[in-house]
Amino acid sequence: MQAEILKAIQTISNPFLDYFFIAVTMLGSSGFYFIFIPIFYWCVDKRFGLKLGLILISSIYVNTVLKETTKIARPIGYSGIRSIFTQSAGGYSFPSGHAQGSTTLWGTLMVHYQKKWLWYVGTAIVLLVSFSRMYLGVHWPMDIAGGILIAILIIILSELIDSIIKESTFDISISFKVILSILIPALFILIFPHKDIYEYMGLISGTLIGYFIDKEKFDFTVHAPLQKQILKLLIGIIVFFVLKEGLKFVLPSGNIFNAIRYAICGLWLSLGAPYVFNIFKLNEKTIMA
Repeated sequence: MQAEILKAIQTISNPFLDYFFIAVTMLGSSGFYFIFIPIFYWCVDKRFGLKLGLILISSIYVNTVLKETTKIARPIGYSGIRSIFTQSAGGYSFPSGHAQGSTTLWGTLMVHYQKKWLWYVGTAIVLLVSFSRMYLGVHWPMDIAGGILIAILIIILSELIDSIIKESTFDISISFKVILSILIPALFILIFPHKDIYEYMGLISGTLIGYFIDKEKFDFTVHAPLQKQILKLLIGIIVFFVLKEGLKFVLPSGNIFNAIRYAICGLWLSLGAPYVFNIFKLNEKTIMA
């Protein structure tokens, strides 16, 4: 039944739609998230940018665990199904990481802002990204449905946890926050030591450490004129990708060092970049010594 659905979808295949859905599917990739989330952290709302990143990485963690546990094969190579852009289809099939990730991202945005236009845009992007995975022949329909449902459950749970944190009156020292920022991601690695988990938990650890240090010492603000916001994004994202790729040639290979590499990238996102922005007066508020 699932194979027949994919075959029916692919009856509309043509070169234009191939390129269109390859472009669409990139909206559910990690590269897109690495660009999109810093926009919120650096230019819109620092706390919500952090929340958005944490929820998305939590969703990726769950997705990785389920993929490696269920080990369901993709439709790639299945008779009668045409699979293209397979470089976007690493690992197992269920649930779809693109469908789950895009639903998590846009669903969190829709719940947070409660704007009608955002619900239309977000829903359209989720449906297009999800459909693209079937058009490209890299996911089964059940993968898509499962990814969307899991993402909705993650959003509901995350909003509940966030409301509890907001109402909490606990006052924790900066040193204890830093220790927790290392220990909790490390615990998740121990629970499921997959190579991707090392990278994303490293990113969470570095980002949280930087966030807490910044909030305690500098309290970076996002406000700036449009020209400066664009300059912030250019500087911040370019350096992020230089660190992400360049550190591969500096640090030894291996999961531990990949976690360290991503932790450094996280520190840049939440502490290094804001510090540089303030030094060059790209924000309204500058760092006081």
